Amino acid sequence: MVSDTARVWFITGASTGLGLALTRSVLARGDHIIATARSLKSFDELRQDPKFDGTRLRFLTLDVTSPMVEIKQRVDEALAIWGRIDVVVNNAGRITYGLSEELGCALYLTTPIAWEVNIGIRVRSAEGIMNDVNTNFVGPINVTNAVLPSMRARRDGTIVFIGSRSTYRTQIAGIVSYSASKAALHSYAETLSKELEHFNIRVTIAVPGSFATKFNAPIRSGTPLAGYEALRDHLDKFVQNYAKIPMGDPDLGMSALVDVVRGEGRAANHGPPPLWLFLGEDSMRDVRLRTQVLQSTLEEWKEVGSNLGLPQEQTPA
Repeated sequence: MVSDTARVWFITGASTGLGLALTRSVLARGDHIIATARSLKSFDELRQDPKFDGTRLRFLTLDVTSPMVEIKQRVDEALAIWGRIDVVVNNAGRITYGLSEELGCALYLTTPIAWEVNIGIRVRSAEGIMNDVNTNFVGPINVTNAVLPSMRARRDGTIVFIGSRSTYRTQIAGIVSYSASKAALHSYAETLSKELEHFNIRVTIAVPGSFATKFNAPIRSGTPLAGYEALRDHLDKFVQNYAKIPMGDPDLGMSALVDVVRGEGRAANHGPPPLWLFLGEDSMRDVRLRTQVLQSTLEEWKEVGSNLGLPQEQTPA
C-alpha cells in the first residue's frame, strides 16, 4: 500500500544519468517508483546500492520509441502495481551531434535542368534527425497519452518533461538534431499545460544545464560532405572541450526537482510547480541571453514589422 503522503513516480530512462539521480532522490523521500529503461540489466548499479529499497521500487522495460500499443501495455502494468501514477517524468532521451545535412540519409534524385535533360543529384533526407525526434519528442507524447486517462479520472497528477537549455542556444552548429527535438517538446508541453489545468494536472518543463553524467560524452554522427570541413573541426573541438568544463552535481539537480514536485525543501516557500524550472546557473544564463537577443531584435526591427494593416486597438492578445 502507498501512504496518503507518498507519491508514485513513473520515470523513463531511469537507469543512468539524471534519471538514476532522480530515482535515488525520490527513494530518499519515501516515495514509490516504477523505474523504466530499455533493458533491466541496466539497473544492476541501482540494485547494488546499499540504500536500495525493493519494497518501494519496481522495474519495467520500456523503449519510448516502441509502438503505442507496447507503451500502453507497460503503463497498464505500472498502474497495476500500486493502483495509480502520481508523477510522470519523461526523462529518456538521446543526443546526436552532427551537421544537419550530413545527418540525413543519402538519396539520388534525377532532376531535369535547363542545360541538360537530367542529372543525378545527391541530397539528404531528414531520417537521421528523426532518431532524436522519435526519442525526445514523439516518445514522451506517447508515454504521456498512455498515462493521462488515469490522471484525468482522478483529476490529479504531475507531468514533468526533461527539456534542454540547447533550445536557447541553437546557433551552435551541429546540435540541430537534439535542440530541434527538445524545442518541439518544450512547445508541446506548454500547450499541454493549458489543456490539462482544469483536470488539476500540472505540467513542468525542467531545463537542466550541464550536469556530470555520461550523457555529455556524445560521438559525432553523419556522413561527411564537401564544404563542411571547418564546421566539422569546430564541432569536434566543441564536444571535446565541453566534456572538460565544470558541471553540476546530478544528485543536487534532481533533488531540487523533487523539492518542486513535493513542495518541500528549496521549494517550500513557493506555490505549485512552475511551468518552467531552470536547473543550474548555466541554464539560467542561456535563457537570459536568449531573451535579451529576442528583445533587442524586436526593438531594432519593430518599425519594419509594424503597421501592416491590423488596427492597433484590434491586436489580438
